[in-house]
Formats: sequence, structure tokens, C-alpha cells
Amino acid sequence: MAFAAITRAQLRARLIQFYEGVPWWTTAEANDAINESLREWSALTGRWRARVILSTTPGTYDYALPNTLLYRMRVEWNRLPMSPCSRADLDNGRPNWRQETTISGGAVPTRPTLWAPLSLRTIYIWPADAPGGNSLTFDGVAETPVLTNDADFVDLSEADLSTLLGYMLHILSFSQGGPRFAQTFRYWRAFLTAAAEENAYLLTSEVYRRAMGLDDRTLVPRTRTPVEIGAGIVPGEG
Repeated sequence: MAFAAITRAQLRARLIQFYEGVPWWTTAEANDAINESLREWSALTGRWRARVILSTTPGTYDYALPNTLLYRMRVEWNRLPMSPCSRADLDNGRPNWRQETTISGGAVPTRPTLWAPLSLRTIYIWPADAPGGNSLTFDGVAETPVLTNDADFVDLSEADLSTLLGYMLHILSFSQGGPRFAQTFRYWRAFLTAAAEENAYLLTSEVYRRAMGLDDRTLVPRTRTPVEIGAGIVPGEG
């Protein structure tokens, strides 16, 4: 899948082309819709990712991620993978784990082997690195690109762009309401379908199943009465 840089100004122009009509929205509204669609896409798919490396501090078991990462997905110590667990696992399995370091001896490993999330941007490690000065590598989801100027750009594939343009139109149609908004629901559903192809966990979400009109037990589309709407509102109609 080829990606290409596209600026905010180009996204606005492509949105007008996608609509194939006289836009009712302002430039400011289009800019807001662009950034909202990017945030939603990132939240659902984790598309923009980054790697951050921190140095361990002697005897420290809690570490905060920099603001460039929204949340971590994988953690390594000196390029050796660490296994995820929970704080409850540590509390129940090793009641004194906060006092244990890599030089405690006995059953305590000589390197950090476990990490537990405390929040999206804070983790615990076990055991704490006694000498410090080693590396913790975090692979995670980066902050969503926010386009604040017309020259700001984001890398997107053509398939992603088509999906996002439809969702932008859906966002902008909310202020119009009525048939115009109703007719853009197909773009919202296409947006969710594309996101689920990127992130299979969405298929287990009740919110996703309801949005897609799927029965919770059979995942078969429910039969619904078609909504009669006028022509000439969105691309491909009329």
C-alpha cells in the first residue's frame, strides 16, 4: 500500500471534489472535520506509531512515557522483550515486588522481565533495574498528527484518503441534520469497516456491532426499513 504526503489545503480541495457539489461548510469547519477524522482514525486503528527509548534509573520500578506516545504496546529492556502482566498479578504473586531489584538474588531475575500498565502512559517494571543506565524501549501509538496550517501534511494511502473523506463529510453533515445527515451514514459505516480491517479487536466491541447493525449473537445484519431521502445530496446519488 503506497502512502503519500497530503497537506491540509489539499485535503480541503479533495473534500470538495469528493462531495461533487457546492460546499455548505466554511474553511474553519472543514479544518476541524479533517483533524477530527484523523483523531478518530488513530484512536480506532493506532495507525501512527513511534518508538521511544528511556534510560533506567537505579532501583526505579515506575516509569512515565513521554507525551509523544499516547499508549504503549510493547516494552523491551536492552532489546530483550518483557512480558506484560498486571499490578494485581505483581501484588498477589510477589507481595514485596516493589523492594525487589535485579541484585536481590534468589528467585528474582537478574534483569527486568515483566511490565504492568498503571495508566496509558505509566508502567511498572519488575524487578527494578538496580544499577540503572540500561534502556527501556517502548513501541506504541503516537500522538495523532494535528494539521494547524495549510502546509501541514499527513501520510495517507489512497484507500485511507477515500475512507477519511467520507467520514469528514459525515461530520460536516451533522450540522445540517435531516436527510443530508442520514444519507452520509453509509460513509460512517464504511469508516468503521475500514477501521475494523486495521484493528480486529473492534469486531468484539458491542458499540461497533450496534453501529454496523449487527445482531450481537449471530453477527448477521438486522433487517431495517430503508430511509427515503432525496437525490443530489452526496456523491453517486441522483
